[in-house]
Amino acid sequence: GPPPPVSAHAAARGHSSSFGTTGPARLRLPMAGRAFANARRGRRLRAESMTPAAGAARLGRRRLRSRKARGRGGGETSEKSAGSKKIRFAEAVEATATSDTPAPDQSEARRGERPTDTTSKAFGCSILNVAMSCVPVAGDGDEVCANCGKQGSDTVKLRKCTACRLVKYCGVDCQRAHRKQHKKACKQRVAELKDEQLYSQGHQRPEGDFCPICTLPIPLLMDDYSSFNACCMKRICHGCHMAAKKRGLADCPFCRTPYPKNDAVGLALVKARVLKKDPEAINNLGQQYYHGRLGLHKDMRKAVELFTEAAELGSVEALFNLGNVYYFGEGVQEDKLKGAEFYTRAAMQGHVGSRHNLGQAEARKGNFNRAVKHWMISAKMGEKTSIENMKRVFTTGLATKKQYAEAMNGYQDAIEEMKSDDRDEAMRFG
Repeated sequence: GPPPPVSAHAAARGHSSSFGTTGPARLRLPMAGRAFANARRGRRLRAESMTPAAGAARLGRRRLRSRKARGRGGGETSEKSAGSKKIRFAEAVEATATSDTPAPDQSEARRGERPTDTTSKAFGCSILNVAMSCVPVAGDGDEVCANCGKQGSDTVKLRKCTACRLVKYCGVDCQRAHRKQHKKACKQRVAELKDEQLYSQGHQRPEGDFCPICTLPIPLLMDDYSSFNACCMKRICHGCHMAAKKRGLADCPFCRTPYPKNDAVGLALVKARVLKKDPEAINNLGQQYYHGRLGLHKDMRKAVELFTEAAELGSVEALFNLGNVYYFGEGVQEDKLKGAEFYTRAAMQGHVGSRHNLGQAEARKGNFNRAVKHWMISAKMGEKTSIENMKRVFTTGLATKKQYAEAMNGYQDAIEEMKSDDRDEAMRFG
């Protein structure tokens, strides 16, 4: 048979085979040049964005041709051997093509260059398989338009969906076109964001719940442990009142204004602060109309108007009062949804009563998981009724032992924080 072929590299350098010299190197240069070109071309084709199946098939065809060339002089035995190997290799190629494991990108490992035929990062679809489903991926998904796939750049400004903040659009038209597909995920994410804000905010009581003299939080219910002074619109705890009397101070411990001698003087003090647009004074005047005190006739409509004005000016207590009147229909048409909205706004600013009432509302609807979250927060701020509710839901299996223990520990810490010697003395003397 013919002598075994000499490699192009060996032929170009004039190397010898076992059958003798191959001849001068200059006689082999054209063939060597073609061999080097083919080798480089083969490496480039294998490196540039080739699917695993295509790469395996190409390699298999070359190996089969090489084996056939070596087995031409071997007779029928070599042909059968080559045929059986071809069958086995075809099965291996088919298995590789159906495998979900991608082949490593050798071009990037070898030359550190980006392949020319790569998978699109923006939509996860290759140009070698145009039927592939184009789904935004996590990598650069927030840098392309969710509808048309246009890449964000200096000329293409992408804007996030203002509701869910999950996707971006290159324009209003794309946002409208994608609305039907995005609507469900958008609403779900909006609800999640709303709950995150609801349960993560309002864990600290507002400034009005602290005595301005001793700076300690006032125990709940605050009307039982403090008094509201119309002269300065400050709530002073009974302990500081007791300490001021022991020092001979008969006036307001905070602003030193004499206490009003009758309802008319007290009402005049409140109205003077109302004229200055003090939100707490406006809320207090609304409470006087609500209960019919300080010589005023009970007027629920006027009370609601004053509560609304005070809430717009920033009064957290006014939000709580609006929640009560709408949720229970006192002076207005009952609207539990609107009442819950006012409770929510107040609770997110630290109002303990509003947080507890939100838990009550969720429990009435059977949403005990949400109710427990609200009661845990209010219990940690010292709400006695909330910790009693936590005990009930724990004994009935609607709350875990860990949740009840966490609420109880927080409640005890809050109670300890509210204690003082002056307050204990005031409690003893009534």
